[in-house]
Amino acid sequence: MSAPADVLIVGAGPVGLSLALALEQQSIRVRIIDKEPSFSGESKAVTLQPRTLEIFQMLGVAERLLRAGVANGRMNMHVGTRRVTVLRYERLATGFPFYLHLHQGQTERELVHALGDRGIAVERSTALEGLRQDATGVTARLVRAGGAAEDVSVPFLVGCDGGHSRVRAALDLGFTGARHDDQWIMTDVRIPNMSLAHDERHGFILDRFPFVVLNLGNDYYRLIAARPPGSPLKGQVPTLEEFRDIMTPLGLGHWRLEEPLWLTHYQPSQRLVSHFRVGRIFVAGDAAHVNTPIAAQGLNTGVLDAINLAWKLRFAVRGKAREALLDSYHAERHAAAVSMFAQNDKLTTLVFGANPVVRYLARKQLHLLNLPALNLKNVLGTSQLGLHYRSSPVVQTALDPRGTRAARAAFKRGLAVPGDRAPHCVLEAERPTPLQEVLRTDSHTLLVLGGERPDAVRMRAVASHARAKHGEWLHTHFVFSGQVAPGFDDAGLGKVWTDRRHDAHRALGARGAGAVLIRPDAHIAARFPLDAPEGLDTYFGAILH
Repeated sequence: MSAPADVLIVGAGPVGLSLALALEQQSIRVRIIDKEPSFSGESKAVTLQPRTLEIFQMLGVAERLLRAGVANGRMNMHVGTRRVTVLRYERLATGFPFYLHLHQGQTERELVHALGDRGIAVERSTALEGLRQDATGVTARLVRAGGAAEDVSVPFLVGCDGGHSRVRAALDLGFTGARHDDQWIMTDVRIPNMSLAHDERHGFILDRFPFVVLNLGNDYYRLIAARPPGSPLKGQVPTLEEFRDIMTPLGLGHWRLEEPLWLTHYQPSQRLVSHFRVGRIFVAGDAAHVNTPIAAQGLNTGVLDAINLAWKLRFAVRGKAREALLDSYHAERHAAAVSMFAQNDKLTTLVFGANPVVRYLARKQLHLLNLPALNLKNVLGTSQLGLHYRSSPVVQTALDPRGTRAARAAFKRGLAVPGDRAPHCVLEAERPTPLQEVLRTDSHTLLVLGGERPDAVRMRAVASHARAKHGEWLHTHFVFSGQVAPGFDDAGLGKVWTDRRHDAHRALGARGAGAVLIRPDAHIAARFPLDAPEGLDTYFGAILH
């Protein structure tokens, strides 16, 4: 008999595995099942974005993924054969200013090994046959290869089981959207004489479809193109010859295409689930949203689903979460998916627009991306580093308007506000340390900022208040601008850092002294002046019993 679990995860793709890692870090007992006998044999998603890599760093797996993949800091954008702009990921304010390419099977393998190191094994060849729930938990019927069945009772269940989700179907959730007329074709193929820059991405916007080249390492490349509506090849598996016909007018016909690992075609669709949560059951990743591959957002969006849900489930398993906190998973992630879909539609118009005038003007706009500010804005959007939850029902602006007003004297407007991703900045102690390495997935992080003239007494008072009232849920860090205040004694209340270059104060929008509370998913929950620590009470009182 299997050990009892707090959460049953259905589906062991990158999303389910990421959720399992995040829950394990919070000492939540997990079972994870998958109907397939092994890792994905297809390449599928091959791009990990900067924000996803930040999350994987928090989960302790970024280094192993970096060793397995190929980092690309730029994307060369062409209209026809002419390069018109370069998208510069290296300018992004993150510890991972690049896109990482590796096969989805490799990503899964690394995450499974990381889980195994922590004592959790994926239960393979195990399918979900049915489920039911009541006010106290969920009962799932699992069937293994060979027919052996088991009824499992858990407090919570999460469906990470893909676009044809059994969990979503069992809940009878709406999954609305549309299928595109265009047909994408892809191959992962060896090209020993690839003549473009190996550590950069390459995109060509042609008459009615794109052509993209991504380096997967070991002389293998992902080639992506699309067939326009009405193509006589529609429905047929692509051949290497079809790709050569696309490449030859671009001056790339001399490339040798050898030993393809994968040749596939499909019509992309964008579909979004009606509810991310029904009682004690949740959906995440492709079970909740399927999108076109045009901006490589699918896997990455799913990992952000997982990290958003994990810390809320921790409070729920402990019997502490208010309904508003669990409902916020839908509120935050549904809105994020809607925003992603709108961005994808915009890109689709750029690439596939049927109106020749609109298509011409859209291509002309690519030249504007040579302006550094617009270039940065573009890559910030596609990297998901700009994703925010400013309209969330469980951040300070919604929960505590009075506290939000009080914070305006201590913090700048529009910069690192509640709901925003915690910004990239560097703190110093024994060594310079990026903020992302300081943050924890198993607790909130309270940064007590001293400002130019730190008041050690008030800083300690805030930390003492935080420990007395909420010490079980947060870790405290003192951040001094410049040197630590003479004679400062933290009394064991938190770790002490310096901000010699004023990097952290500036990134967090601090006018002087103040405190910033960061959620376990690395988004800002609240901020307040040092003389108003009751802002912590309001926040935790609104989300926890």
